[in-house]
Amino acid sequence: MIVLGLFLVIFTLFLFKINFFTRWAKFRKIIDFSYTLPGPPISDLVKKGKKEKVLPWLLECRKKYGPRFVIWFAKDLVLFLTTPEDIKVVLSSQDLISKSGNYRILQDWLGEGLLTATGSKWHKNRKLLTPAFHFNILKQFQTAMDDCSNILVKKFGKVADGKTVDIYPYITLYALDVICETAMGIKKNAQENSDSEYVRAVKKICEILHRRSFSMIFRMQFFFNLSSYKKIQDETLEVLHKETRRVIQLRRKALESLDINTSEVLNEASSMLGMKKRLAFLDMLLIAQREGKDLTDEHIREEVDTFMFEGHDTTSSAIAFTIYLLSHHPKEQELAYQESLEFEDRESETMKYLEGVIKESLRLYPSVPFYSRLIQEPVKINDIVVPPGVSLSIQAYLLHRDPEIFPNPDIFNPERFIGNDNLHPYAYVPFSAGPRNCIGQKFAMLEMKKTVAKVLRHFEFLPVDTYKPILLPELIIKSENGVQVRMKKRT
Repeated sequence: MIVLGLFLVIFTLFLFKINFFTRWAKFRKIIDFSYTLPGPPISDLVKKGKKEKVLPWLLECRKKYGPRFVIWFAKDLVLFLTTPEDIKVVLSSQDLISKSGNYRILQDWLGEGLLTATGSKWHKNRKLLTPAFHFNILKQFQTAMDDCSNILVKKFGKVADGKTVDIYPYITLYALDVICETAMGIKKNAQENSDSEYVRAVKKICEILHRRSFSMIFRMQFFFNLSSYKKIQDETLEVLHKETRRVIQLRRKALESLDINTSEVLNEASSMLGMKKRLAFLDMLLIAQREGKDLTDEHIREEVDTFMFEGHDTTSSAIAFTIYLLSHHPKEQELAYQESLEFEDRESETMKYLEGVIKESLRLYPSVPFYSRLIQEPVKINDIVVPPGVSLSIQAYLLHRDPEIFPNPDIFNPERFIGNDNLHPYAYVPFSAGPRNCIGQKFAMLEMKKTVAKVLRHFEFLPVDTYKPILLPELIIKSENGVQVRMKKRT
């Protein structure tokens, strides 16, 4: 027995030794690779890598070190890519779809939904969810957007007195109302009841994720679990998950009496159920589940929560920054206003100028400033080979401000996106690109167009001359000092 025990100990140590040397050999290749490319020293990261200084510092790095540079984040090496050709290799790949460790902080909330899933599970989820974003489905959402934007107009009307106002809280609650109604099929009335438990829970979880994304300590699960934030997060997620599960049961019961299949939904979505029975994103998943698709209730919960997160924060950011830019550009605002009058109640059609305004806003302030991938196998990116274990950072913010692609990149000019067919397909990636692009980008564009057009018909937006946004590049780009404008009612 003693001999057997000794043998097991020696064998375990032998396996540990093999594993140690294997991991060290892999890490040694990453270290060697880091010497082949330029990048700032860790001291610069400590001094200048603070949340409100990250984007200006990365622009400096781009100018100083060139279109590719590397930065060590503790034990993780990140390769920053800023050119369309390099970005094309990554985003167009069917294999480079594994998200980096940055996304782990989302998994307690979103599980393995479409944003965080990888490999075969992501491929299966993407194929399964694509019909839910068919244009026939999106057309139904316009009424919900109109109902919610009417409340936004009423709220704006109370502060449209020419004085400075932070519009971001108003737009965030509006976007939450829209996404609750379209994703879950329920009215949350966040704009009228901002103190509800669910609304406070959404705000709280976003605050915790924001704090974790900028903390070297709390990004590590072990240390986060020891902090007071873990208990707050658990309590918050209990509220969010409980509500999503409750709504799943309610919507399933409501669909029991309706003999509908997914093909019928796509063919006649806008007329089949009438205005009071609009299908939500959740309904499409429940119908697919009923047809025998491989969907558990927990899987459905993860996908709905994912859509709640992605569809709420990203559009809030985009709409707020679009209004901010228009407030500083009266000529462009007037052109967008005139087009919004012409296309009232027809915003789902092509609105060339307003679409150009929104695209230019997303160029300057992309809702997702960068995308990350983790290399699992050696990858050739044009003239370099990247070893496994390196994270790739696709820098949309830096790419969009490259003067060789966008002359005078700091100037707001919607004309860049009107009649311009010569732009490299990977030079503009506010919704990512390739197989892992944003599945909800048509939904987002429709919501942004309808919202901006609606508020332009009611208000003139004026600048606050002393204000400039302090950008925070978390998972979603935000402004630390709000988004400030002045408003006047149109007559």
